[in-house]
Amino acid sequence: MRTAMRTMPAELIERYEAEGWWTRETIGDLLAYGLDAAPEAEFRVHSAVRPWEGTFADVERTARRLAAGLRARGVGPGDVIAFQLPNWMEAAAVFWASAFLGAVVVPIVHFYGRKEVGYILDAVAPRVFVTAERFGRMEHRPDLSAAVPVVGVVGRDFDDLLADEPLSGVLATDPAAPALIAFTSGTTRDPKGVVHSHQTLGFETRQLAGLYPPPPRPPHPPPPRGGQQTEL
Repeated sequence: MRTAMRTMPAELIERYEAEGWWTRETIGDLLAYGLDAAPEAEFRVHSAVRPWEGTFADVERTARRLAAGLRARGVGPGDVIAFQLPNWMEAAAVFWASAFLGAVVVPIVHFYGRKEVGYILDAVAPRVFVTAERFGRMEHRPDLSAAVPVVGVVGRDFDDLLADEPLSGVLATDPAAPALIAFTSGTTRDPKGVVHSHQTLGFETRQLAGLYPPPPRPPHPPPPRGGQQTEL
């Protein structure tokens, strides 16, 4: 399967771009804009195994250090980065680092076993695979990722992938190129990889963001005590 995209009719592409549904922004661009707007937003992981507290800026720095470390190892736009992690801080860091690099991210459900993980890694042939040594029934099996050039295991050698200096900016990539591969549950047969481009995933992101209510307006300050309030 790898990361092949189906061919879209030219008239549909033209219409989607004319309507503003598809833009030239990549997922890395959208992520960078959002993080820049709320660097001090709280990021908290409630976990009996690996709790974490910090801010978006803290996680972004880890993600950018990871992106720089992977870039130094030859990883860049169009390369596949797969990860199988619980909802830990490192899962966000891997996803964000992939976006900054213009890479294709492949999140693998944390409870998938040997059969499913082996199938997915064989299907997408990633340049990078990040996982946990152990979590619940999941256990890292080195033989499954033996053909992957860069492997990082959280709690063991993940930090070795982090560069001292973070990657700045976002690497340029084609917004029509693959950005994410999401695998189906594979209930009746092998999982199927659903490929999203930066444009399709970006549209979904903006659409979902539009469903949230606007932030509340700050209350008007009370008039001064003991006197009248004058409008200027």
